[in-house]
Amino acid sequence: MRSAYSDRELDIFMATVIMDQKGTRPYTSEIGPAWQVVEKMMRQYKCELKLDVFLGVSGELWVASFYHPLKCQRYESRAKTAPLAICRAAKEAYLDLAGAEPPSNK
Repeated sequence: MRSAYSDRELDIFMATVIMDQKGTRPYTSEIGPAWQVVEKMMRQYKCELKLDVFLGVSGELWVASFYHPLKCQRYESRAKTAPLAICRAAKEAYLDLAGAEPPSNK
């Protein structure tokens, strides 16, 4: 069952573009698959991850940011869950670091 805080299109991007896999996994809704993305970003693109959570009366807010020390560049995203924030930030980092264009929806 998919979480209300998941993103099917982003799951597909994570699987096919960043992870270079066929099929998809619940990257945006489960921390295990999202952490595989973190490990690949660290290994392949030499990124560091900072993950913060803000708790308060308005609920949770996760902030994930990949930092590339050689480019002094930070790629940040916010979401209601850690996996979704991680995947959003990973996509932003990948598109810049890999010099890639987002795939078109044909």
